[in-house]
Amino acid sequence: MKTVAQIKMQEMYGTINRSPLPTCPTGCTSTLAPVEFDECAPETNGAQVAKIYMTQIGNPLADWTNPVEWQGRLDNDAVAADAILTLHVIGSKPVPTSTEKDISLGRKVTGQKTHVLTVKIDETNAVNHEMLRQNECGGSYLMWYETLEGKMFGGTEGIVASLLLDMNIAESSEDLIIFEGKFEWKAKFTEERIESPIA
Repeated sequence: MKTVAQIKMQEMYGTINRSPLPTCPTGCTSTLAPVEFDECAPETNGAQVAKIYMTQIGNPLADWTNPVEWQGRLDNDAVAADAILTLHVIGSKPVPTSTEKDISLGRKVTGQKTHVLTVKIDETNAVNHEMLRQNECGGSYLMWYETLEGKMFGGTEGIVASLLLDMNIAESSEDLIIFEGKFEWKAKFTEERIESPIA
């Protein structure tokens, strides 16, 4: 059962799971989007990025809400050209940085934001070590990310992001070898979100 706010969003942006980018107003007007709060049963969502899904650029999904399509493409052996790898990570996505410029008449304009998703990989087996080394050639990928509680971000088209990974070996014998790095991309809007169809 959709809430009133969800119905209004659907009217404004299309279907909830496959919404286009928001339409920004022109002129001096602002759009007032619906909100929803519940004093007795507020919805909160846990943090920590737990999985990254990545594939070669040019291989978006047809429908990111379809679990059958996901299952047909998830393949950590990367046999098919459109295979989607699943990385198990400990990750976070802080507030992106944005540029704001002062222009005439006391106005401000904002450009695209720089988004950074930092990740740590603690499964540092031989296969993953070679993936790390291969990534040192440099490259960008199409990716989606998912939280520990099963919220998925990225939309049907995915996020085009560069990946930088390095190895961290601490001095303590009680610590683990860790691969640390970041996905980085530029975009004006925050990524679309759904309940993960494959969580």
